[in-house]
Amino acid sequence: MMIEILEAVEFLKANDNYLILMHGNPDGDTLGCGFALCGALQRMGKNAKAECPDHIPAKFDYLREGIRQQEFEYQNIICVDIADSKLLGDMKGLGDKAELCIDHHISNLNYAKRTLLRAEYAANAELVYEVIKALGVKIDREIANCLYTGMSTDTGCFKFSNTSPQTHRYAAELMELGAEYSKINYLHFDLKTKGRLALEQHIYKGMKFFEDGKIALIRITLDDMSRLVNVDSDDVSSMASIPRQIEGVEIGISFKEKKGGVFKASLRSSEKINVAEIAQEFGGGGHDRAAGCSFECGYEEAEKQLIEACSAALKKAGLE
Repeated sequence: MMIEILEAVEFLKANDNYLILMHGNPDGDTLGCGFALCGALQRMGKNAKAECPDHIPAKFDYLREGIRQQEFEYQNIICVDIADSKLLGDMKGLGDKAELCIDHHISNLNYAKRTLLRAEYAANAELVYEVIKALGVKIDREIANCLYTGMSTDTGCFKFSNTSPQTHRYAAELMELGAEYSKINYLHFDLKTKGRLALEQHIYKGMKFFEDGKIALIRITLDDMSRLVNVDSDDVSSMASIPRQIEGVEIGISFKEKKGGVFKASLRSSEKINVAEIAQEFGGGGHDRAAGCSFECGYEEAEKQLIEACSAALKKAGLE
């Protein structure tokens, strides 16, 4: 059922022994929310731990500062920034038992017993910030860093069209509370590993265009990952925005091969195209300008189906 902030706060105050889940292929928003909420609950004297089904890139290690390692049997599961429990991969069964979900995706399936949703928020960290303040927890530097990371990364360092005046206000408040904004933004938007540079070179060589350059597509295979040196999953995730950066491109597509013959597609778009609607055609979802879906039909067929859907979206928007 859908609930409001005060109901979420009442639940968090009344219970204990929390397991906080963050989605697979983690980004700064889910990780920032998970560790911020974990730290806040621990500061309230609660038992809390945050877990993710996939490896967390080293550049996010600072989010764990101020988090104590606690051993306990969890009783209540919380999901943050997770619209669908299947995004938890092997931990999906735990997500299906969630007592509370705090999310900002309009595609949320309302799978948890309680869902606190703000689909109009640019980052889920904005909502978690409101929850933590309502809990009465003092936001220190460590929590501020977590929340600022969520807001900054989910808005492209406040460049994406989802960025709102509220996002800027909340970020400014977190800066005043000690968030190390300069270090965080450099780490996530300027710093590049040698592996990422090699991957970018490979991607640009293989980029494909459709519909007179209005659709750009890149593909990263498991073979690419094995041949390129020092490339990790975080380097691959950061590639999703590249196709949309090309002049004239309305829809950018990034295909990443996963084990078992699955291809995950990440879509980015201009303000004229809602890629969440496209992703939903294939069982996925997300936001208007950033969404994703998966295919198990083989790459050639996956590309064909997705390009057809994107072409139809361009035509619908009068951009063909």
